[in-house]
Amino acid sequence: MIKLEYTDIFNNKKIEKLQFSKNLIKHTYNEKSLFAILVDGKSMEPLISDKAVVVADLSNKTLENDGIYLVYYENKMWIKRYKAENKTFFSINPAFSHLTYKKEKTHLVAKVLLTFTNL
Repeated sequence: MIKLEYTDIFNNKKIEKLQFSKNLIKHTYNEKSLFAILVDGKSMEPLISDKAVVVADLSNKTLENDGIYLVYYENKMWIKRYKAENKTFFSINPAFSHLTYKKEKTHLVAKVLLTFTNL
């Protein structure tokens, strides 16, 4: 089992615990580099929902076409899909198609490995 904590920014910054089976992660990862973060936004819907918890790996900085990554751009963290042919990170929700960032203008933080959504 993997146990992580994250801050619930929607609930007075309460520290929440997340526990899940290692078998849920289908990519190679470094367990000591895993962290969980709460999503604030709809730009990656329907794949990653607003207020979902995502698990990412800080040690994985290898870009893969169509991979999902946490990137730092203009003093904010963003979750975006990577497109190798034009070296950009982009939103998959068409309503947020304007949120596209060139690789050279961003700082790659981590690869997103898993998402959990509260129903």
